[in-house]
Amino acid sequence: MILFTILAFFCLVSAFITCGLGFFVLSKDPSKSVNRLFLAVMLAASYWAVGEFLIWESSGYGDVRFWLKASSFWPFVMALTVHFILTYTGHPLSKRENGRILFAILYLPSAVISLIGLFTDAAYTVVNQPGIGYVYLPLRDSLAYQIEAMYILLIMVFGAYLCISAWQRGGPLKIRRQNRLLGVGIVTVIVFGAMSGLILPAYGIPFPNLVFIGIVIFSLIITYAIMRYGLFTLSAETAVPDILKTMPDGLVLADMDGRIITVNASAARIFRVGEKSLAGRPLETLLPQQVHASIRSAIRDRETFLDLEAALDRTENTVVSMAGSLIRDPEGEPAGFILIIRDITSRKASERALRVASEKISLLTQLTRHDILNLITALASFLTLLQETNAGREGEKYVASCMEIVQKINRHLEFSREYQNIGSNQPVWQPVAQMIARAVSDLSYEGTAITVQVEPLEIYADPLSVKVFYNLLENALRHGGTLTQIRVSSEKRPDGELVIVFEDDGTGVRDEDKDRIFQYGFGNHTGLGLALSRDILAVTGISIHENGMWGRGARFEIHVPPAGWRTL
Repeated sequence: MILFTILAFFCLVSAFITCGLGFFVLSKDPSKSVNRLFLAVMLAASYWAVGEFLIWESSGYGDVRFWLKASSFWPFVMALTVHFILTYTGHPLSKRENGRILFAILYLPSAVISLIGLFTDAAYTVVNQPGIGYVYLPLRDSLAYQIEAMYILLIMVFGAYLCISAWQRGGPLKIRRQNRLLGVGIVTVIVFGAMSGLILPAYGIPFPNLVFIGIVIFSLIITYAIMRYGLFTLSAETAVPDILKTMPDGLVLADMDGRIITVNASAARIFRVGEKSLAGRPLETLLPQQVHASIRSAIRDRETFLDLEAALDRTENTVVSMAGSLIRDPEGEPAGFILIIRDITSRKASERALRVASEKISLLTQLTRHDILNLITALASFLTLLQETNAGREGEKYVASCMEIVQKINRHLEFSREYQNIGSNQPVWQPVAQMIARAVSDLSYEGTAITVQVEPLEIYADPLSVKVFYNLLENALRHGGTLTQIRVSSEKRPDGELVIVFEDDGTGVRDEDKDRIFQYGFGNHTGLGLALSRDILAVTGISIHENGMWGRGARFEIHVPPAGWRTL
């Protein structure tokens, strides 16, 4: 009886220890879900321990049975423990989107077992043992008890497996030691729990639940892990996994043979490959051969390199900047290398747009200066003639010519104002249908039907691109002759290219003029609209050409590269 009293008292001690440890761990970092789950495990264990203590301190049948029923929710201790381990080890089941699966395999069975224990006597019964008093014993032949014992054993073994697997996966030495101690603690609880739940009942020996001895030992192990290795405490080493997850840049760790050991989520996103499928894959399968050779050479010869640019995928136009460094093992021998990969696709697009804008502005300066000087020379000549003549009718003709030249100068200056904006703003994703609707709304097209049949999609283009659509429609109305309809449509090519087509039933463009219409100065009006349109589209690599038939109508095709469009 003294032993029984000591063991029962041990249950109460266990309750105080686990409760205190739970709040201590929470105080280390209340914001972390793993710390909050550990507190939930410890509080549940305390509830179970207090119930066990009260059972063995009760002397009557009714009291024992009451506290046995009151302790029926002890399976949730096991469910919470496994949930904690899943979260601690970063298992996919711990993610929010897998909450229903977790509920189905942990908390729902625990609830069923608890309710069976609360409302029935199918798993346990209270009997009077001579020399001991009233105790509870499992009904070993009961199906309910057998299912309960098997389920609890399975999920606890699963929890131990998760801890051992996390320990064996590697990582920083401190993390491996934390995982090892946690695994040892879980195994200790399983061993003592198996003794009380399986071994002793098999021989019909009534005994206080020894699992609480295992829980006390587990608590001591966890306390040691906290004090010695910083378990549940925020540190540089413990923060590494979270840092890698939140890094916007990709990280790749590879061995000296170039085989990938691990990557973070950003690297998987850059390579457009699943994160799990990258481990063990040769790095050369993800990089252009020449780039991979340059990396291996730099690591071998200089042990480090910076700002190596590479185009990963021509279809997607993904451009990255990479830096890398050799990694040595504790003995100083080369063990592998690490790559930091930054997606600079947007930056390169901006650089290209800036370069194009600079080239166009330079050309604009030359064109505008030359054209305006010519016009001013002509204007001066007409003014001289006007000054020298006295004829009224002839003077009016000179004045009209002067006004026409002034209008041309004004159009050149207006054009230069628009032209200087090409590439000055960052390209953006723009819905094609809305761009066309905006262009149409600025036109007067009485007697002409404009039909738009484009799919819901966006193009990555200069914000001035709406002027391109306006120019194409306005040119058709101005020069189409017998024009009755304009049709705008889109077409996806097998190579991933998008083609936006503007076609009409007007007079069309002569074969010898199909290229000249995109040159500055060509045409019957300003000779600037289509040339400006071509340069606006070129900012993001979009091209335009005309391939209609003279006498049957014009057909302008805008070719958008695969990376420059997307569906809505």
